[in-house]
Amino acid sequence: MQCTSIAERVKGDTFPSAYDLNDYTEIVLPDRMEEVSGLEWVGDNLLLAVEDESSIIYSLSPETGEILDRQKFAKNADIEDIAWVNDRAWVLQSNGTLYEVTSPFTKESASKKYTFPIKKKRDLEALVVSEEGAYIYTFCKTCEWDKKARETSVYRFDLGTKAYEEVALKTLKASEIKTILKLKGKTSLKMEPAAVALHPIENKYYILSSTGKWLLITDTAFNAKEIYELNPKIFKQPEGITFDPKGNMYVSNEARGGKPNLLIYKYKP
Repeated sequence: MQCTSIAERVKGDTFPSAYDLNDYTEIVLPDRMEEVSGLEWVGDNLLLAVEDESSIIYSLSPETGEILDRQKFAKNADIEDIAWVNDRAWVLQSNGTLYEVTSPFTKESASKKYTFPIKKKRDLEALVVSEEGAYIYTFCKTCEWDKKARETSVYRFDLGTKAYEEVALKTLKASEIKTILKLKGKTSLKMEPAAVALHPIENKYYILSSTGKWLLITDTAFNAKEIYELNPKIFKQPEGITFDPKGNMYVSNEARGGKPNLLIYKYKP
């Protein structure tokens, strides 16, 4: 991937070079998706989404945004993101609890929850499956033990043992990212990620933040490689991100006084 210059990366009018910032398809989502908080692509043509507060998994048409099916999996809670692995949906609650939902959209569907190991004040909004499918990574948005908005802890959940590791796997620090990428024009970088997705072709993580409007690209060890400030006129409140097998990128925006939408960017490496 060709990178823009360091000076250009913080202007809000640039984007990863395999995507054209101004060339996208916008799909308006149904009103019940007003607070769409997470996306996940499954297989060839299945798009899953979750919406804050409802504890429902939605199946959406990737072409129209129409709700095709829904699955209630728990009592209403603050739901933030969704992933799919081993034919099961994994859903993240803001307190770090993970729900394992088997056979969604069938009468046999069931769910089981796994609690986060730290009981201090916390808010986790993003999760992603590891490249080999053995782990789930969850990301703090605002956790008491992090240094406010200057860093975010990443935790690993082992899909074999069905348990969280109690110590953070990695801490992403604004100071280190600014140093690595030589960011001089952006004095403040708030580390409050809302969504993460693994690019199926590039094998890199795309980390999205609604707070501060940025997109960070890392390798699979979460080492920063590129960062882009997002144009707020296009990304009004980005809370979900996923990719289809061809590398096309899907970003969801909450309504924020208007209509919730889905932005689709074609992959053009």
